[in-house]
Amino acid sequence: MAGKSFVPPCTELAHNSYLRKVAARERRQTTKPLRAMTLPLQSTATMIAVGTGALLWIAEGILPFFRVRSSRGRHAFVNLGLAATNLLIILPADIATAAILEQTGATFSGLRGYLPDGTPGTIAMLLLLDLWLYLWHRMNHEIPIFWRFHAVHHSDAELDVTSAWRFHPGEILLSELVRLPFLVLTGAGIRELIIYNLLMNPVIQFHHSNVRLPERYDRILRTVIPTPLLHRLHHSTIRSEHDNNYGALLSIWDRLLGTLLIGPVEPTKALGLEGTSGPDWQKWSTLIQKPFRG
Repeated sequence: MAGKSFVPPCTELAHNSYLRKVAARERRQTTKPLRAMTLPLQSTATMIAVGTGALLWIAEGILPFFRVRSSRGRHAFVNLGLAATNLLIILPADIATAAILEQTGATFSGLRGYLPDGTPGTIAMLLLLDLWLYLWHRMNHEIPIFWRFHAVHHSDAELDVTSAWRFHPGEILLSELVRLPFLVLTGAGIRELIIYNLLMNPVIQFHHSNVRLPERYDRILRTVIPTPLLHRLHHSTIRSEHDNNYGALLSIWDRLLGTLLIGPVEPTKALGLEGTSGPDWQKWSTLIQKPFRG
């Protein structure tokens, strides 16, 4: 055929084999910079979370909002015990999520493909991740099976910075499973997930904390992020109050979707859940069993 040279089959097979090897090498090379960049980000996010938690723990002891408390150490022991248990799910889930996103991202860009490159695209993706966490949190209040697990978090009557880590392992597992299709469809990357966690974790620790913050500062901050005042209402024993203020990193979603609640909170305000926030419920084994009782 004119214009087309004959390629012997053996040569074509060798050429195809060569192309496959080149493609495989390129995929390995592109993942190396990503992993090299991801590890420092993960380490930074962890150090910031631990450092923020320690500082807020100290601040709570100096300037507490709720003064009448039982043993802070015993309370922290229970909450951090749940956090340690959850690491058994979070660590392998993060590895699996990273592997899946790496594989799917090679052939499917999702919504990310329609976003601008660079910083604007990253910001847009961070907003989507925060919107997802708002929606997931709200689902945990509105869907009964999800609430069974999320109620463990709300059964804490002595809200402080360690409450930010008080979640039932079942909720963590459900969160990882339900979030994965969202991440694939949006085309979220590992780097964006880590950046989001780096920003979000200190804010979550802050709004769970028992630090006494002057009203004028709380008022300024809550125009951007959820504050301790907003989240104390979210942990109220009154259902009409605690079904509000779902925001994680930003308060904008509560404002836009009609779930922002602002009101006075006194240091005597009751927090937790009626009937399941007493001392007998504040044990690791009891909290693990709680979703499966009645």
